[in-house]
Amino acid sequence: MNRVDSSPLQSAAPGMMANIQSEVAAENRPLLEFIVSNSKYIIAVIVLLLAALLGTAIYNYVQEGQREDTLMELSKVMAGPSDARQLEALEKLAASAPSSMRTAIAVAEVRSALAQNLPERAEQAYALVAKSAYDTPLGLAAAINQAGILMSEEKYAEGVRILQGLLPRLTPQTGVQAKMMLAEGAARAKQYELAAKTFDDLAATALVAPIEKDYCATRARDLRAMAKAEAAEAPKTEAPKASK
Repeated sequence: MNRVDSSPLQSAAPGMMANIQSEVAAENRPLLEFIVSNSKYIIAVIVLLLAALLGTAIYNYVQEGQREDTLMELSKVMAGPSDARQLEALEKLAASAPSSMRTAIAVAEVRSALAQNLPERAEQAYALVAKSAYDTPLGLAAAINQAGILMSEEKYAEGVRILQGLLPRLTPQTGVQAKMMLAEGAARAKQYELAAKTFDDLAATALVAPIEKDYCATRARDLRAMAKAEAAEAPKTEAPKASK
């Protein structure tokens, strides 16, 4: 997809969503393909996310004195190596931290887990961020990255479910990228009609470039043909069972 201007979502942390979406977007190919083939790139994205959080958004979580100790401890833990001990320390810190600090700790868990190539753990931490920061750009970014990790692990149906829930909350521009990701994930989950319908929607969207409109229209036709072929094949595979 072409890079998208994310300025409408910059209310909570200036520049944060612009950085995330410009890094996640891929030129002239589906977003999902970009994520799957560039798994290491996700680490760079979350490092940017953490830097933005520590530099801007986290300031909002430390207005009261009792939170300062947690922030100091978090900084100390993250200064160490990304290993099993770091994740264990973050778990303990989250258990005793003020509720308003748990989002920051969960983001730190994502960074540590990705650095250790632990996608399942990172996905769980992303889910915590998405839930605790639900109404913020940070929460949206976490949910999109959660879906991306699930799909990179071939858990396409789970990623599709998350993206379907996100669409009503996204701007038209951000929605284009999420829909492309949804369409590709649904196709791989063999949810052909959902995938074809989503590709049809993209082909009719003004924000999609002409060359990508053609791609989306072709994908929709191909997926419907694939679904029809599989439906026609099903009775043949079931026939021997019936004869028995």
